[in-house]
Amino acid sequence: MIEYMNGPDREHHRDHSDQADNAGPAALSAPPPVTEDPARHVGEIFRRLTLASETFPGAGFARIVAAVLVALGRAALDEAERQAARLRERTAPAAPGIRVSATARRVDFDGLDIDRPE
Repeated sequence: MIEYMNGPDREHHRDHSDQADNAGPAALSAPPPVTEDPARHVGEIFRRLTLASETFPGAGFARIVAAVLVALGRAALDEAERQAARLRERTAPAAPGIRVSATARRVDFDGLDIDRPE
């Protein structure tokens, strides 16, 4: 069961830097943290959802959650399409025309020879 951090039976202490970072709607639209840690990104999503629930209670928060879910679905579909396009490009047959390979036949060529000697 998930408990609210600021419930009546639970004390939640924040230091001054947390309170400055969570100062209303401006903190909800801040750019995402620069990190490669997926857990940090997920934590940031939950932190902002918690802040939104405190800032916009009731129907406002329900609309925010619905918008977040729609945005998440759209982003997931965009990423899936990007990966599918990359896979199609890698597995597509080679285009006709000049091919270059590492095992190409080596031929000595002199650019000044116009006719082939017989």
